[in-house]
Amino acid sequence: MKEIAVFGLGTLGKSLAISYSNMGGKVIAIDKSQEKVDEISDYVTFAIRADLTEENVIKGLGVSNVDVAIVTIGENFEASIIVTAVCKEIGIHYIIAKASDKLQGNILTKVGADEIVYPESETGIRMAKNLAHGEKFMDIAEISDTFSIIEAKVPESWVGKNLMELSLRKKYKFNIIAIKEEGKYKINPDVNIPFNHGMHLVVLGETEKMAKVFK
Repeated sequence: MKEIAVFGLGTLGKSLAISYSNMGGKVIAIDKSQEKVDEISDYVTFAIRADLTEENVIKGLGVSNVDVAIVTIGENFEASIIVTAVCKEIGIHYIIAKASDKLQGNILTKVGADEIVYPESETGIRMAKNLAHGEKFMDIAEISDTFSIIEAKVPESWVGKNLMELSLRKKYKFNIIAIKEEGKYKINPDVNIPFNHGMHLVVLGETEKMAKVFK
């Protein structure tokens, strides 16, 4: 599998980094927040705290040999521009960058991005489709035409049971990335913790299967 560097560990970046790592890929995860770096450090190859607005800092990260750079910085578009431009300069073969709108996408393309993703827009479209079909989950990221990462409420029939009992990976080939409870995410949750009504799950799996289970 290709080695990737993920810049920005918000919801999209964190989910992507953990999912790709769980699939067996090498992941370098980078963010300005030490808290976010600490949260993900046990689940990726390397987790690094860095100021992504400083060109020399980015060049010193040692990521020039990765196959793909993914720029998912959420709050600082200037940092997205700098990271994308530096990744291009140091010779990273393929750069994917997150943008909020077409203007941002055009700017990121001009400074070196090979592919632009619009997660807010794409998620909105998929949410509309989900609502139209009565589905009770929200897409966080589409991995391919058939696989997605979603956030969903715990089904009523699962309440009181745990991951060990439900055998979701064996039965559905679902990977539970995190549990959300009281607004906080617990990454790679304990398989013995019973589910309750207030929990949401962050799940990687086949989109059609998840639509049937979380309905």
